[in-house]
Amino acid sequence: MSGNPSAFYLSSCLVSKGYSLNLQKRYRNSDWLNIIGIGAMIRSGHDVGYENAINAFQQQSGLFIHPSGKTALSLLGKLHYLELSQKK
Repeated sequence: MSGNPSAFYLSSCLVSKGYSLNLQKRYRNSDWLNIIGIGAMIRSGHDVGYENAINAFQQQSGLFIHPSGKTALSLLGKLHYLELSQKK
């Protein structure tokens, strides 16, 4: 796996640890944190692969999520079964 899972943060998790939304905004404005989605951020200068992001998301949110679609097929080594053209 690539990246650093401890560089991925959910805004709601940071709030629960005492980092107010205003403080998070200051961190973003100072380029300490970068937004990668709604309520999701990474530390500047860090690369967080999707595997680490999913793991960190699960730990911080308490929810079970998983890759699906083409990503899931690829992880299982079955992507070659996906038909790339539609039948008429």
